[in-house]
Amino acid sequence: MAGTVLTRAAQQHPELIAHAVYLTAFMPASDIPAVVYIQSPENAGELIGPCLQADPAAIGALRFDLASDDAAYRQRLRDAFFGDADPAVADAAIGLLTPDAPVGIALGVTGLTREGWGSVPRTYVTCARDMAIRPTLQQKFIADADTAFPDNTTSVVALDASHSPFLSMPGRVADIVTKLT
Repeated sequence: MAGTVLTRAAQQHPELIAHAVYLTAFMPASDIPAVVYIQSPENAGELIGPCLQADPAAIGALRFDLASDDAAYRQRLRDAFFGDADPAVADAAIGLLTPDAPVGIALGVTGLTREGWGSVPRTYVTCARDMAIRPTLQQKFIADADTAFPDNTTSVVALDASHSPFLSMPGRVADIVTKLT
């Protein structure tokens, strides 16, 4: 949900953000909560939902059992977040995740304006093999942003990667980011 937070920060303080980079992240349109996208047809086939360990509405969080010794469950986590990363790296990364992500981030909305978020240059890095935010949803984020703010369109960089290319191809991700500065 980091993209949702970035969007809100850019709306509230655009002067503090030289360039927003969405690395296969949520980039919600004005006044639309991330939860709408999570459940959208464009996100069909995502693997995060099946990994949740409780009803988010009941507990107020997206809960994962990161300490599980169930090999099939751990594989589902790897497939969802780190599909093309080395399994040892993926397991180490799973150990760094937070077991409860606040559901409030997915429920919140931000009104976007031309002077706020719409004025910040942005790049969206798509990941063709992402099983957390499906490629069709990534394209929807870009199209919706460009429709809302046609004077500030989204630069797009495409990777043939899963949800965490910073682990599977860190050099390529570093090249993308350093070329923006």
